[in-house]
Order: sequence, then structure tokens, then C-alpha cells
Amino acid sequence: MARPVSHCALRTGVLLFAMALAGLPVLAEPAFDGEWTASYTSGGGNAREADVRIAGREGTWALRARPGKDKKDPCVGRPFPLVLSDGGPGAAVLRVEASATVSGCDDRRLNLKVVDAKTLAGEFSNGTAVTLTRR
Repeated sequence: MARPVSHCALRTGVLLFAMALAGLPVLAEPAFDGEWTASYTSGGGNAREADVRIAGREGTWALRARPGKDKKDPCVGRPFPLVLSDGGPGAAVLRVEASATVSGCDDRRLNLKVVDAKTLAGEFSNGTAVTLTRR
């Protein structure tokens, strides 16, 4: 016959479970912290790269200029703020807030998953694949 669980034991168990759940996003952040190179192919078929820095829930995104191009583009080579939010276990949503810095520059949203300690993979909100490699 099962013994009834005391009210105090039940309350303690629920509290410990809630504390464990609350700690998961904090424990997951270091997987994303660091300096990264983002690689993807633009809608025009051009290979593009960006320098990404993440510390906790924020960082920067700076699109690299292509050789011989982009010299006058105000959206290239400039670090834009980014915000990282939870995307589930081993995943994150990264929002690049370019328009907050330069009017006319496009904001970006990336859904990323941890592949291994040196690789994040995912896609932009338009479905374009992107890979981040730790530097």
C-alpha cells in the first residue's frame, strides 16, 4: 500500500523542480557565448559572412564586406546589436536589430541549434540556411 506524501515533502519537491527548470536557460547560455563567424548564401546567390559576438543574452552582428563591393553600403561592416532568447533545449533565437542603429538596414531573425561546441546551425526567418562557427 502506498504511503501518503506529506504536504511539506510535496512542497519541497515542487520547489526543487521549479528551481531546476528556472536554471536551465542560465546553464544553456555558455554554449552560445563567444566569437563566431556566420556563413550563409544571400538571396542573390552571394556567399556572405558576418562577425558575431555573444555574451549572455546580447551581442553584436557585423556583416563583412565582399572584396571589391559594399564599400558605400552603410549596413556592412558596422556592428549591430543582437538579442538572444531561448529557443528550447539546445536552441536559441537571435534577433539582429540593425534598424535601431541605421535607418534602412534590415533586422534579422535567426533560429539556431547547437550542433557541437564549435558549430551552431539554423536558418533566417526567410528560410535561408546559416552556420555559425566558433573562432
